[in-house]
Amino acid sequence: MDPEVYRLFASACPLILGWILVFVGLTVVTLIARAWRGQVDRHRDTLIGGELPGILLVLMHSVCFVYSLMRQDWLSAVVFGWWGPGFLVVATLVLTKRRVDWQRIARATSISCKINYLVVVGLFIFHHEWAPVFAYSLWIMHDQVRLVWLQHNADRTRRVCEDRWLPRICYPGFLIVPLFVADFPLRWACATAAGVVLVLWIWGLVRLSRAGGFFVRPASFTDNLRDIVYLQKPI
Repeated sequence: MDPEVYRLFASACPLILGWILVFVGLTVVTLIARAWRGQVDRHRDTLIGGELPGILLVLMHSVCFVYSLMRQDWLSAVVFGWWGPGFLVVATLVLTKRRVDWQRIARATSISCKINYLVVVGLFIFHHEWAPVFAYSLWIMHDQVRLVWLQHNADRTRRVCEDRWLPRICYPGFLIVPLFVADFPLRWACATAAGVVLVLWIWGLVRLSRAGGFFVRPASFTDNLRDIVYLQKPI
């Protein structure tokens, strides 16, 4: 596989990370404001709130998909095709409100997403590009903080108990990457954000567990694309 494809992705990470950091800051401000007002009710999740923080990261998959084709790196094109053109197709169907029975392919897409994550992260590590690896974790873990605090949803942590897919430990685990990579972009801002996200995530899970809500699934589908690929049966 062509290393230049993975270097291109890594070269965009300062912008990608800066974008995600903005949303981490907005989430912290939101949580502080809700605590100040004494709000404990669920906050309705939205497509914009759930997907926008990771949009640059996801769109970079399409860029690398095209670049892989230009460099005739067919295997990398397959790897980036899932969250690249695949994501764009699904997003288009959702945004145009096309009626699709996602439940028929939910299990297949769920398994494919898991495998694709491991392959993509493994390839970045192989090519010594650590910024994208961290970007995935910061994006995912920030989303987990939003869900546990604003929707009382343990999400991926709960799902470990349902499907036993233990590689999810990579999500919080890779948050430590900036501490061990000297030339990491926005190193200390990322390390600080990672620490805040990790603390809020653990704190939120403890709080949710004490309230007896850890194993409670969402009451209904939200507007987020994650529901399409992860919720395998109607609730």
